[in-house]
Amino acid sequence: MDRARAGGLTAGRALCAIVAVAIFVVDRVTKALVGADIPLGTERQVLPFLWIANAQNSGAAFGIGRSATLVFLAASIVIGAAIVVYVVRNPLDPAFGAVLGLILGGTVGNGYDRLLRGEVTDFLDVHWWPVFNVADSAVSVGVALLVVGYLLRHRHDS
Repeated sequence: MDRARAGGLTAGRALCAIVAVAIFVVDRVTKALVGADIPLGTERQVLPFLWIANAQNSGAAFGIGRSATLVFLAASIVIGAAIVVYVVRNPLDPAFGAVLGLILGGTVGNGYDRLLRGEVTDFLDVHWWPVFNVADSAVSVGVALLVVGYLLRHRHDS
């Protein structure tokens, strides 16, 4: 078995780890800043189209499943572990590693909140979309990039 297959350090794996850690840190820092500066249940306009709010969400995106915190925590653990196992067992190109890092960092960020507090702090509010956070954004962008990549590869292979 070659080094890349056996879990050795590759550019793709390194980028996955760097992006995941960066997303997790930015998510933690921004949530802490919001918690320290914005009273719960209030918001402050920072741009003509953006408010910083302090909202707690015990459910998933869009407030779905507010009574299923443990289910979402378990899903975070399973998804995070699955990504780590996949990254260790498979060689990755750097772009794919970065995309998986977005999803992993966001999953761990919100999972951490659920584990410690039973809910997630959401704070980015555009008033035409549900309030969200850095972790939500990273997961959403990562999944969208996975889908686009799959569609482009599928179209190219056809």
